[in-house]
Amino acid sequence: MFELNQTVIVITEKGLTYDGFILARATGEDGKGAYKIGLEGAGFEQPGQWHKADDVFAPEPKNKDDL
Repeated sequence: MFELNQTVIVITEKGLTYDGFILARATGEDGKGAYKIGLEGAGFEQPGQWHKADDVFAPEPKNKDDL
């Protein structure tokens, strides 16, 4: 599970890839999760898009001190 404001990478089924951050998270009655992702650099006033949890990934740390 990702935390609010965490930086993530979105990779959709259509091949669209972008960096963003978690604005909100939700869980459906079926237990499947979704995240509202804001575009990196667009500011908090932008609305963001909802994505399935399967489309959201954490970026790898840039160096081993970030682990």
